Amino acid sequence: MRASHSVILMGTLFFGAAAAKEPAADSPYIEVSGRLENLFDYESTNDPDDLLGHGWMTARFHVTRVLRGPRLPRVITVRYFGHAFLQDRKTRLTLRRGDDGVYLVCVPAGSTGIQCP
Repeated sequence: MRASHSVILMGTLFFGAAAAKEPAADSPYIEVSGRLENLFDYESTNDPDDLLGHGWMTARFHVTRVLRGPRLPRVITVRYFGHAFLQDRKTRLTLRRGDDGVYLVCVPAGSTGIQCP
């Protein structure tokens, strides 16, 4: 009798933890890890008050693992906003798919950083 309670408890913990990792069905965000490869494509905002010269940059992202969200192709195009190119290295990003199929590098609502539209 005691063994069956242990099995039930272990099953509940295991499946409960797996369910907690599933993203919300309506979440537009995808969390991935992989390697960024800059394309050195820079689109300035042309803001005369911006001393650092912020703009949009385009890169390829080589997806090694989707941590949250739907499955993605191995290589996707991403755009991010900043005043300098991100380093070409392994990183973890939160993305949102744009209307044109390009993924925007962003932070979820309520966090500090670039908010996705």
